[in-house]
Amino acid sequence: MLFGLLPLPAARPRWDQQSRELSQRHVTKRAKKLRVKEKEIKLKPVIAFDFAEIRERDWCNVVTCHMDTAQAYVWRLQNFVLGEHILKPCPENQIPVKACAISACGNFAVLGTAGGWIEQFNLQSGINRGSYVDLSERSCAHVGEVVGVAYDSTNTLMISAGYHEVWDFKGRGLKSRWEIGCAVVKIVYHRSNGLLATATNDFVIRLFDVVALRMVRKFEGHIDRVIDLCFSKDGKWLLTSSMDGTLRIWDVSLARQIDAIHVDVSVTALSLSPNMDVLATTHVDQNGVYLW
Repeated sequence: MLFGLLPLPAARPRWDQQSRELSQRHVTKRAKKLRVKEKEIKLKPVIAFDFAEIRERDWCNVVTCHMDTAQAYVWRLQNFVLGEHILKPCPENQIPVKACAISACGNFAVLGTAGGWIEQFNLQSGINRGSYVDLSERSCAHVGEVVGVAYDSTNTLMISAGYHEVWDFKGRGLKSRWEIGCAVVKIVYHRSNGLLATATNDFVIRLFDVVALRMVRKFEGHIDRVIDLCFSKDGKWLLTSSMDGTLRIWDVSLARQIDAIHVDVSVTALSLSPNMDVLATTHVDQNGVYLW
């Protein structure tokens, strides 16, 4: 249980058999060989990523989006190297990619851009498999930036945020849109229970049932921008962090807050372990990862 969270005692950093690092490797050496500047081939900081374990032995199973970069990169977790394919949505426009997700089957990746385009790629071949388009109103999926994307567990639906939109996976047509009157800043989707949690710029957390296509929960309490959120593995809890200096725990079934932790430095990212006994957090202007 997480009630009464306390940070674990500090330990010396160490590498073990579970530690993994995905990097370009030997960037300086490659730059000299190609006779270019190192910064020309070095990837920018990662702003979003997704992975799938199911096809790890077959092809690349990690996708990364990078700051101010108009393409996404794929990686092989099995041998920790950069893959051969580069995923380029809207190659003629060069719009930065902001969000990515890998399908439950591990065969496809979807990318969302700052210009509102959403495009799907085959991970094995790197081939663009088409765009998600609302033909009734515009030529692309969103008017503004795509904040987040997600696939359901059965390859039936794809969810995107900027607006709250649900799309048909195969036909790539729009099925539903939820208008809530404020901008979405973060989403997280729980495949097992089919719930989508969204944080908006009015500091409210909303939960949507993507199968029933309706809002089912609304959590209020934060008084500043919500930075991150995550579900527990069983989907019964939702954890949220905010620039108001709090980390809050919400019970999804009871539809209420069950705990709140005040921290001196606001939490920028959080992740709860599968057995729900350890919480990992990062904080503003702090380089380390804290365990609770």
